[in-house]
Amino acid sequence: MRFIKVLFLLALFVFSIFFFSQNNDVLLQELTLILDIPYVATLHSIPLPFGFLILLAFVAGSLLTLIYFAVDKFRGASKLKECRTRMASLEQELNSLRNMPISEDSSYTSVTETKEEGSL
Repeated sequence: MRFIKVLFLLALFVFSIFFFSQNNDVLLQELTLILDIPYVATLHSIPLPFGFLILLAFVAGSLLTLIYFAVDKFRGASKLKECRTRMASLEQELNSLRNMPISEDSSYTSVTETKEEGSL
């Protein structure tokens, strides 16, 4: 499986090199971002290369994905800890019930006797 991952990453790297080398002119074009809020303000960015904006968007998406998966991992870890704690308490309860002495209970014997009488 690790071999397949390495091959996939290598193919992605080669594809990225081809993409950036063939589209170098387009990626170096400068682009100004404009945010127009009607009746309030119009904001302009400094001229940025298009390739830089693509890279920035990729990094921002990666960071948001990392945060999402980190939160999910912490939730899973806390749920696992809660389940392990509950499992330990249930095992302790089970062991205490196993070690309890067996005694004749009058209610049990009376129920057994009434069932035997009813079956005769």
